[in-house]
Amino acid sequence: MKLLIIYLMVFVMGFAMTPDEILKAVDYNMTPPSVSYKGEMNIFHHGRKKTKKFEMYAIGSEKSSILCYYPKRNKGTRFLKNGTNMWIYMPRTDKTIKISDHMLKHSMMGSDFSYDDQTDRNKYHLIYDATLLEETPTEYKLELIRKEGIKAKYKKQIVWIDKETLTLKKAELYATSGKLLKDLVVDETKKIGDRYYIIKLRMINKLKSKSYTELILTDIKIDPVIDESVFSL
Repeated sequence: MKLLIIYLMVFVMGFAMTPDEILKAVDYNMTPPSVSYKGEMNIFHHGRKKTKKFEMYAIGSEKSSILCYYPKRNKGTRFLKNGTNMWIYMPRTDKTIKISDHMLKHSMMGSDFSYDDQTDRNKYHLIYDATLLEETPTEYKLELIRKEGIKAKYKKQIVWIDKETLTLKKAELYATSGKLLKDLVVDETKKIGDRYYIIKLRMINKLKSKSYTELILTDIKIDPVIDESVFSL
């Protein structure tokens, strides 16, 4: 809370924030120590819609657990990330399979979110060097370049940050080759405690025609106590 108050004071008093300070404020909002929520993923492809529903639990940047409960054919499927390792449990076969590193960039449940997109909670300021490209009365536009020696799913991001809430408004996500892979668009945020948290967003796949996924979060709990057994194989 003290960290956010400092950034808000900087904003109110009219002093310029550095790109790193902006990222730290965004990180404060987006990555609380722990979080849980229910997620609804609406997958749109050439006018057709599929819906997936799940529960998400996370602690820090290391531990994430997803339990699918809709549709019926996916009910009981679990995804677990612990450190750099990730597994998927499929109840139909009663098997747990480790997902290899190169698979983390693949589509999760047929959506436009990858496994990494859905479970990654790393802080921006720790993995990217930021440059301010543009500032308007309402937003900051930053270029983020992956730090040397750091593993991150995208080499570069161009992000737009809302000045009032210090939350993400939009992001362009680029591959190492420089190719634009996806657009992330935030449609709604909600103030929960002293944080502004994203509750509705879209991931638009730039490599597929007419393909995007909408993610809606409900029943959000910020900094809940989560039993460690949730993250156990």
